[in-house]
Amino acid sequence: MAFLPALRGALRLATKSAPVETKSFELDAGHTSWSGMLARLRDPRRSWPVERAVLEGMERVVWVFKSVNAIAGHASRLPIERVLIKDDGEREVITDDPLARLLNAGVANQLEKGPQLRKRLSGQVLLSPAGTFVEMTTSRRGHPIGADLLPPGRTRPVPGFGGNLLSHFETITPDGRRRAIDPEKVIWFRDPHPLDPFRGITPMEAAGLSVDLDFLARLYNATFLRNDGRPGGVIGIDGEVDDDEMERIQDIFGKGAHEAGKLTVLQGDLSFIDLAAKPRDMAYADLARISKEEILAAFGVPESILGNASGRTFDNAAQEEHQFWTHTMLPHLSLLATGWDTDHEDGAVYEFNTDSVEVLQRAKTQRRAEAREEAAAGLISLDEYRAIAGYDPVDLPHTRALYVAQGKTPIPTRQEDAVALGIAPPEDPAAAAEGGAPEGELGEQPPAGGGAPAAGDDDGAEENALSRLRNAFSETSDDKESAEADDADPDAGENAAAEDEPEDEDDDAQEEAERPRGRRQTKGSPAAGPAAELVEALCQLGGRLVGRTVARLESPKNRKGTRHFQAEFKVDTRVGANALDVARIVPVEAWQAEAEQVVLPVLAAAAVTGGGGMDAHDTAMTAAVAVGEEFGRVVEAVRGVVEELDQVGAPMEEIVQAVREVDLSDWAAAVTSELPM
Repeated sequence: MAFLPALRGALRLATKSAPVETKSFELDAGHTSWSGMLARLRDPRRSWPVERAVLEGMERVVWVFKSVNAIAGHASRLPIERVLIKDDGEREVITDDPLARLLNAGVANQLEKGPQLRKRLSGQVLLSPAGTFVEMTTSRRGHPIGADLLPPGRTRPVPGFGGNLLSHFETITPDGRRRAIDPEKVIWFRDPHPLDPFRGITPMEAAGLSVDLDFLARLYNATFLRNDGRPGGVIGIDGEVDDDEMERIQDIFGKGAHEAGKLTVLQGDLSFIDLAAKPRDMAYADLARISKEEILAAFGVPESILGNASGRTFDNAAQEEHQFWTHTMLPHLSLLATGWDTDHEDGAVYEFNTDSVEVLQRAKTQRRAEAREEAAAGLISLDEYRAIAGYDPVDLPHTRALYVAQGKTPIPTRQEDAVALGIAPPEDPAAAAEGGAPEGELGEQPPAGGGAPAAGDDDGAEENALSRLRNAFSETSDDKESAEADDADPDAGENAAAEDEPEDEDDDAQEEAERPRGRRQTKGSPAAGPAAELVEALCQLGGRLVGRTVARLESPKNRKGTRHFQAEFKVDTRVGANALDVARIVPVEAWQAEAEQVVLPVLAAAAVTGGGGMDAHDTAMTAAVAVGEEFGRVVEAVRGVVEELDQVGAPMEEIVQAVREVDLSDWAAAVTSELPM
């Protein structure tokens, strides 16, 4: 360990003779450089070489130490990655990069690991005007296997001659020898100087006077307290006192802080003089505060980052943290990342992974929140939102579609998605019938199916609601079909009775099972075409009528004040004797308007296809109004059934069951057959 004292002596020698050594470097270069000119113009008293910055700044002034330690500590904590940015903007992290492994968790050299090396590197960039020099050691394949920080106070770039700006790097070893290093092996980090390309610039040069002022102010106060021997007062004695007595009295009073406040006795008339100094605390407090603010401003580190958030609101402290990371840390990290980056054929770059920094994720969080609102408003699709949020797109018709806010209606963004969403008919009906669509893929509601009535329903209130509806609005169609059936087949009654046999039921079930799911096939309707689309639209509309009516019947809000409300207490005032508000539960006008909107596109397309010409739209509007009126009669019939069952005292379960048994398949086919399709 004999080399350590010699190394300390060499460092002290280099610290004392730094300007002289810089001058000798310039003379050895053989020509006048910008560095030499600026060095002669620079006042030595304002110069802050790295040795002075460490000894007189970082090691003596608390604000310099905390600022450098905060910036370097955060920079060494974040992992560094090599990222390949593709043409489409996608970012791919290269996980097997040897330099990233070395800097994150590898052994950089015999004395330190990667994070320790990066912390010292950041500190030297903030304190060394000459910059920071890292000598890289590579394997035979050219992969970095080691990194050493060269002493910045004893290392310099040597300018080249002619067109070469840099000849080589030169460093002085601890034993005093000069060693030249190939520029290809050295990475030079520095915050570039605006005039001198061979040096950098540090916050210490801007805040040097404040650093000196802060240190001298503290030193003055400490020295004053240490050397001040003034007593708190003077006592004069009238008369003569011999020397021995005077010396004895003087020895009673000493100097230093522990002697402060004592009295001194002098020869003369007895008197007391108060010599208490006026307090300089306020002057020192202002001086210390101003110096601290100037030093922290030069380094760009708020006081709350150093651990003192007193006197600040939560918002102010959070804003200071945000400014520290955006205005101080990001430029510093970018400077370090570009220094490690070299020319790669694949175009990859080195970046610091800041995903763990919460304040830097606020912009991404706000962007995801905006994207969610845009997706809810129908401005972007779910796949587009997933891409913004960092998820892989699902790439299905429903996730590619746009959903408007009213009713969440899917709007296809591709022509082929219209068929899958159930908005447009398939181009090949036979292929659609053979392949079918998966259950639930068309985004359609299942048609309202009429279940069998419950066993034992003998009362008139429990009569099948479907027969009432047919009697209410389909008398003309039923009479017409019955008359045609009687004319064509006198034995129609027998055939109708035969249809109730089990064999025919099995055939119907098999036929129903062979039909493609998602589209309801009505008896006697064509396989495809405008008529089939209209029948399907009306069946879906009937399904929505049943579903919404059942939901409103089961809603506690609509059952409040009636006998159908389920009491939660022994005495529940929400239970009453009022009748159901059938006008609110089954609104006829609203359903009639919705029916017109549903059938109008289908009728318009049929009119245009049929060669309606200029009158096609008027014809479609007239037919849509007629269909809406017919559907209004259906809704009135449903309302009548609900009102009648409620009046006769039927329970809510039976009213809901009666509504669920409504099946508009035959009605839709009858209405469609009356239209000129």
